[in-house]
Amino acid sequence: QRRTRLTYRHMGAELSTARVSRLTALGFDVASVRAALEACDGDVDRAEQHLRQERARRETAARGGGDGGAEEIGRAVNSVLREQRPWSEFGERFLWPEHPRERMLTNLVYYRANYLILCVAATLVAMLLVPQLLFTAGLVAMTFGGAVALGNTPVPHIGPLQLEQRLSLATVPAAWLLNSSGCAGALLRLAAVCGGMVLAHALLRARSLSSRWRYLHEQFKGQ
Repeated sequence: QRRTRLTYRHMGAELSTARVSRLTALGFDVASVRAALEACDGDVDRAEQHLRQERARRETAARGGGDGGAEEIGRAVNSVLREQRPWSEFGERFLWPEHPRERMLTNLVYYRANYLILCVAATLVAMLLVPQLLFTAGLVAMTFGGAVALGNTPVPHIGPLQLEQRLSLATVPAAWLLNSSGCAGALLRLAAVCGGMVLAHALLRARSLSSRWRYLHEQFKGQ
């Protein structure tokens, strides 16, 4: 029986080595191959498909093109929204600050997801009250969406552009649309309302132990 178990173990090792060799021959590193085989229960065909998908995703993200750019923006937004604090906590204990700068910096870090949601809600209300602003916002969104969807398509006489470059170039037609539509004044008023709400809350909301710890943690990461 011991000899039989050793034989089976030897055969399994040879089979595993053959699978690893087959996948590494395609250009994948050994660590990724073993992780893929483990995730796919040893199915070499599924592991190969998984590795190819991961490679394509990394290459697309590295080029900043197509879905990679959209995924990058989505991950950035979701990373902020995951930090949303309970609204009951957001609206309690307002006190005049003894250290205004520290309180504002602490609250701006701790409640940034809530501030983002509040500003988005104010923007939606403003667009419903001013239909022209809604139409212009749609055109601006299409402009930036086109910049993201452009991907690695070469621009004549320039070549392919990174995501940050495409978004920067998209601000030019977006600014022209806002100026020609006559909505610049409405946007300035909206920015003043959003900025006023955020700064007033950040200044007057008393800091909690959790917010102070979060602020110190962010400072430590920055160093």
